[in-house]
Amino acid sequence: MSLFGKIADDLIRRAMQDGAFDNLPGKGQPLKLDENPHEPAEWRTAYSILRSNGYSLPWLEVRKEIEEAIDRARSDARSAWQTGTPNFWNAQKAKFVQRIEALNQRIFQYNLQAPSPQFHRQPLDPAHEIDTIQNGDSAQSSPAEGR
Repeated sequence: MSLFGKIADDLIRRAMQDGAFDNLPGKGQPLKLDENPHEPAEWRTAYSILRSNGYSLPWLEVRKEIEEAIDRARSDARSAWQTGTPNFWNAQKAKFVQRIEALNQRIFQYNLQAPSPQFHRQPLDPAHEIDTIQNGDSAQSSPAEGR
């Protein structure tokens, strides 16, 4: 630590011992970490009003909708795999692939709206999704095994 750092550290410790920080406003209250560093400063008030009334940025809403649609599609496909006959599963598998392709289109559009690549969502691989459903949960077996 530099000499300046040691002096500053010493002064802060003495001030703490003397009680200089005991009566600060907001003491004991949680920190307000509502500010988004990616928000333009001139829009901060508008975003704050929207956020406090239950709204968020449009691209975040789209991401949430996509994630919910993915969960529903996976759940429906998993249910079809676990309870269906081979013919039923094959029909549902084709529908699942169509849903994944439609979701990938939504993901592509979402990625165009997201402000930074760190927020992008990777597209889904239908073959991997089907493989995960069929083989991912080895504890549960399908009634139509041996395909």
